[in-house]
Amino acid sequence: MKYKKFILGVIAFILLLFFGFLLMQPLLIKAVKAKFKSTDHFLVLQEDTRIFYEETAKKNALILAGILPSSKSSVERILKNTFKRPIEVYICSTQEVFNEYVFLSKNVRGAVYWEKVFLSPGAFSRGSLDDLVQHELTHYLFYSHIGEKAHIKSVPLWFREGIAVFVANGGESYTKHAEVYGVMSNQERKAYLSGETDFWFKTTNIQDAVTSSGVANWLLYRVGGLFVHFMHASGPDKFDALVQRLLIGESFDTAVQLSYNRGIENLHAEFSEYLQTHTQKIR
Repeated sequence: MKYKKFILGVIAFILLLFFGFLLMQPLLIKAVKAKFKSTDHFLVLQEDTRIFYEETAKKNALILAGILPSSKSSVERILKNTFKRPIEVYICSTQEVFNEYVFLSKNVRGAVYWEKVFLSPGAFSRGSLDDLVQHELTHYLFYSHIGEKAHIKSVPLWFREGIAVFVANGGESYTKHAEVYGVMSNQERKAYLSGETDFWFKTTNIQDAVTSSGVANWLLYRVGGLFVHFMHASGPDKFDALVQRLLIGESFDTAVQLSYNRGIENLHAEFSEYLQTHTQKIR
């Protein structure tokens, strides 16, 4: 009898520790809830069956249907590869519903979670919808090749967001009539050269991608994206090789070394020297 009580006591203690751990991990709880939250109530848009919408969001679904084909084509053209899985875009009726699926970023306009693209009402009222969709589809294309977990594990956060910015900017056409320096603001140049954004190129914490108010940290996205533009300008063929290597699951550092014959730290140093040289020229 005493032995039985002891076993029950141990089990109760373990359960207490387990639930205590969960209470100390609010993001974990949110992640589990988001992963298993059903999307069955979303309706299929007959005009484009890749689009799913909540009943009161049909107007936005029709707007998306007008640009989704061209956005998809742009992503495939710039990345020189195709989607390996059908696209699914879910349009939420409110920001609150969106936040239930996208648990880390409470005020962003769009995100890819659980191999689905989610758009909030803000996607249709703030900024360029086309740019946003291309940004999110860039993530989706990578996920369709190697899976979300593998992509996140093998490619650093700054590059995942940076290449999405690169694609949304139009790829190489963004700097067709101006060098990378010419499309950077003073704030962006100073942020990179001062070391203010150094942490962005090292962090693995997805929460660093958003501000305290839950919106995308656009300065970090821009600086990372412009460095990706510089990587492309340093050798378009090398950049294309890098992308294709990442799409088959090679680790980022290995893919950079094989594609550029030098490491990412060397490219960072070259970018710093490039910015410093151009800054001195205009003084």
